Amino acid sequence: MKRLIVLLLLLMPATAFAETNEITPENIVARMNAYRADFGLAPLRLDERVTLAARDRMRDMEDSGYWSHESPNGMSPFTWLTVRDYSFSAAAENLASGFETVRFLVDSWMESHGHRENILSPMYEDCGIAIIDGATTGRATGKSIVVLFGKRSR
Repeated sequence: MKRLIVLLLLLMPATAFAETNEITPENIVARMNAYRADFGLAPLRLDERVTLAARDRMRDMEDSGYWSHESPNGMSPFTWLTVRDYSFSAAAENLASGFETVRFLVDSWMESHGHRENILSPMYEDCGIAIIDGATTGRATGKSIVVLFGKRSR
């Protein structure tokens, strides 16, 4: 019995770590907000309309088989915010593909100038996140992620 308790105690931190490192919208926002807090910035909020826009955006890329900030027909990623009735004064997008853990995902964005600027911008208040297994352009390992950032028009 004593060995079982010790074994369970040893396994608990590994299980807890795996859950917090899973790529979920909540974990992505928490990781981005940890960086924002380090710079004295207000946390981002998951907004339902922005999340629906991010899902629409991901679906469009899946349906058309592309992975880019601009669609093949020249449509902006922010079109989807308008479709979801999210009037914005500022917006941005981070894309990532092939990631397995939230730490590696967000830490990689923080090493990229443009992605880092989006995460640390004091302009953005809201975000929406879409996640799929694989890629929009065919079979692939890891997850693909769309994050839309926004600030509502007042």
